[in-house]
Amino acid sequence: MTTIRKAIMYSAFGQYSVHILNFITVIVLARIMTPAEIGVYAVAGSVSLLATELRSMGVVQYLIREKDLDQKKIRAALGLTVAVSWTLGLIIVIAAPLVADFYNEVAVKNILWILSITFVIGPFTSVPVALWQRKMNFQSQFVQKFLGGIFYSGSSIIFVLLGYSYYGLAFGAIVGLIIELIVVIYLRPAGTAWIPSFSWMGDLVKFGLYTSSNSLFSRFSVSIPDLVIGRLGTMTDVGIFSRGLGIILFVSKIIISAVAPVVLPHLSEVHRSGKSVADAYMRATKLLVVFSWPIFAVVSVASYPMIRALFGDQWDLAVPVASILSLWAILVSVHIFASQALIVTGYESLLFFSGLIVLIFRLGGVIIAAPYGLEVIAWSIVGSGVVDLLIKTWAVKKSTGLSVRRLAASFIPSMTITISCWLVAKLIDQLMPFEETNPWISIAVIFVCMLPTWLISIRLTKHEAWNVVIDLYMKLTRQKIATGS
Repeated sequence: MTTIRKAIMYSAFGQYSVHILNFITVIVLARIMTPAEIGVYAVAGSVSLLATELRSMGVVQYLIREKDLDQKKIRAALGLTVAVSWTLGLIIVIAAPLVADFYNEVAVKNILWILSITFVIGPFTSVPVALWQRKMNFQSQFVQKFLGGIFYSGSSIIFVLLGYSYYGLAFGAIVGLIIELIVVIYLRPAGTAWIPSFSWMGDLVKFGLYTSSNSLFSRFSVSIPDLVIGRLGTMTDVGIFSRGLGIILFVSKIIISAVAPVVLPHLSEVHRSGKSVADAYMRATKLLVVFSWPIFAVVSVASYPMIRALFGDQWDLAVPVASILSLWAILVSVHIFASQALIVTGYESLLFFSGLIVLIFRLGGVIIAAPYGLEVIAWSIVGSGVVDLLIKTWAVKKSTGLSVRRLAASFIPSMTITISCWLVAKLIDQLMPFEETNPWISIAVIFVCMLPTWLISIRLTKHEAWNVVIDLYMKLTRQKIATGS
């Protein structure tokens, strides 16, 4: 097994297991908590997550990309992370009462105070994870994320059942992070530093400002609806919208989680060896969209049975939100690996400005749309997705030399496959209307029909994914023969 395939396999195990655990937790919580309760935590969690994106200061990307990495640089990376993370934790503690007053919800203050503890622990897990990823050692990261996910999910549900409501989710986050730290201490990679250094941080700070700012922009873009609706609407509206957006984000993570952590190390290796980053980027993107576009197209049609089956009828208002945001997911999935390509090619500044432009458009759109309801807000996010597609297409062209015409031509088969799957989903809805059919039966029928539709489509369009499917099938067949199973 090649290094890249082994890395993808363990990355897939780790990412999928965590996402599935988290999604099961979301399903359980959706049935034991009200939309308003989830809305309160969504607002506080969004504020905390914004700070979380800043606390690493691009250290993970720096340690992966750096050609000549030594103990001095590793300790400096830890020092920068500690300084920034602890400072942000202190700022959250101080600002929590102001945030609670802004949203007129005292519980937000208490949740932020609880979550501030994660900023003390966080630096000591981020640096070892970066060293694992640099060596493509996703086996250890799988153990860390899986165990942390189990304890986070289990403890969150237990705390909520014990009556701690949204505070239980914050307690669960701390428990999960402590378990991750214990695993890191036990399985620490070679070169791990526990004593930070606060010298030799000039280049690291410059690099970190660009990359962490982009991560902040991305996180803020996702959190904008929660933060704006929480101020201009009700906490129930926040819960409804976050559930519609949440199911789209979950599907997106399931699609890209296996390969996303591997892309930056892989593109870095391609760049260091003098090969074409543009070719590697286009192939990764081409394979991603042939999976993501058809799935999101089907979700846009089948959001009702999905939400009704998973969360119950108290979340029906999230159905149109999820349907509309499926289009946004199709748009942004085109350049889901753009940040990695820009980091590898040394265009961190371009990454910063493109993220800032998209953020401004999304924030302005959501604020303007907020008085007109959740569906209009969703359409404003779709508009920001168009901006995201255009600006990142230009950025990738400038950084890698990948022409727009070449990229667009590579997507034609995927568009055909997506339309085929969407038409089949619409036909199923016509023959057995989703709102009149048991949601689990609807989901089963969709699954049974979509897989052959997708396989036939990629075969007829001669898409590169067909060779990937056949290659995987042959490998599994040979393994079964070899083991006698």
